[in-house]
Amino acid sequence: MSRSGFFQKHPWVLHTLIAIAVSIVIVILVFIILKHYGRVGQEYETPYVVGLYVDELTDEGLGLHYVIVDSVYQSNQRGGYILRQDPDSGSLIKKGRKIYLTVTSFNPESTNVPDLHSLSVRNAISQLENAGLHGGKLRFVDDPHHVVLEQKYKGRTVAAGRQMEKGAQIDLVVGRGTGSGTTIVPYLVGMSPTKARRNILSASLNIGAEHYDGIKDMSRVIVFKQSPDYTGRSTLEYGQQVELWYCDKSVVAMEELERMKQRQIDDSLRMLEALINGETAGEDNESAYRLTTLDEF
Repeated sequence: MSRSGFFQKHPWVLHTLIAIAVSIVIVILVFIILKHYGRVGQEYETPYVVGLYVDELTDEGLGLHYVIVDSVYQSNQRGGYILRQDPDSGSLIKKGRKIYLTVTSFNPESTNVPDLHSLSVRNAISQLENAGLHGGKLRFVDDPHHVVLEQKYKGRTVAAGRQMEKGAQIDLVVGRGTGSGTTIVPYLVGMSPTKARRNILSASLNIGAEHYDGIKDMSRVIVFKQSPDYTGRSTLEYGQQVELWYCDKSVVAMEELERMKQRQIDDSLRMLEALINGETAGEDNESAYRLTTLDEF
């Protein structure tokens, strides 16, 4: 029996073979198309763009598309400065990938200056931050009340309710009070710059020199050294400065940060015990409150 005669007698065999052949061809074509459009095996490292401005970006020859998804106002940076990127640098990506960016805003937002008169320094700094402003320099004058007496911007008194750009620094004139005029040096190691500055000002101290040597990614910065150092009992007069050194938090092992945190807890418990035993009786209420407050990392 000839082959054609076989297929004429059993046509379903011919149809089956044709279907198998067509299926194989389709599968091969699909793999070829996927390899071409999916660029299988063609992956590249994501470039590091944090610290650049958006007008400095290039597609690195990869056809990358940069998409701004969020903006943050910073008074010390012009608009378009890249703060964060997603995916992170070093991640494997394909050509034509979108890189999502968080940048400093081009147009500053405005806010109303709060009324800080007669507030404690701690409360005044908190009110400023809630309004999107920052505490600036503290200047202390002789007054029986340890509260804010005046609020200033660039040397001039600024009234409550005045509209200002977010991120502006408001200087405070504060009374020395009738206490010792000294305050406990806060523990700052492991904190972000924003939190460290807030704690310094809340302790009635001023922010000294800040060192960022070799740091590129400002979103990953933490304090690794302070001067004066924290001892749990070291004090400074109101208005004295605290100097800070920063590093990338990836440089500091997590175990070391845990050790630092445990040291803070242990020292604070010792201070609380001393407070209960009356060893800090000469200090004002706000200083005593600072002795027993633990700040989270």
